[in-house]
Amino acid sequence: MGNASSGRSADPAAARGDPSRPEYWRAQGDAHAQARNAAFAASKEAYRLGDHARAGQLSREGKQHAAQCNEAHERAAALVLAQHNTGRTPGELDLHGLRVKEAVAEVEKAIAAARAANPPQQRLVLIVGKGLHSADGVPKLKPAIEGLVRRHNLRVTPGVPNAGCILVEFVKPSERGWVGDVVAWLTRGACVIC
Repeated sequence: MGNASSGRSADPAAARGDPSRPEYWRAQGDAHAQARNAAFAASKEAYRLGDHARAGQLSREGKQHAAQCNEAHERAAALVLAQHNTGRTPGELDLHGLRVKEAVAEVEKAIAAARAANPPQQRLVLIVGKGLHSADGVPKLKPAIEGLVRRHNLRVTPGVPNAGCILVEFVKPSERGWVGDVVAWLTRGACVIC
């Protein structure tokens, strides 16, 4: 595969490995992302030089690579979810190995499913990890997922049942407590200073 810093893009067709493994699809997605970026950069340069036909062709190639990138990462995410959630109860969702955007989409689905369940689900444990494998050890999933759940006006308890989890409780607004009311007020865009 090529190196993005050398100006060459990776060849998505050169990805090797087992298509039943998420790593294979992550490599495919990353290679398509590099090819997308190279095509868009070349399109911009061709347009700047006045070669509009070539710019259009390269732009279409970039869009095709973008679609293939998204498809590959969706396949990787589906495999990761299946690996980490097989055998778990419906009230648990392990988000390890997902990118933030993917995890947010899965939590949105889980919240909708919990609310639609008959009888409605009362609790959901989101397993986000501690961020130990994130770049610079700075957690990315946990703060993003906490914020998402708070925007849904649900009770959020980080660190329950352990430090890598978030407990979500589907409670009535009157049961959220005063902290929940303050968070709901703040997330509506109210001015704290005024």
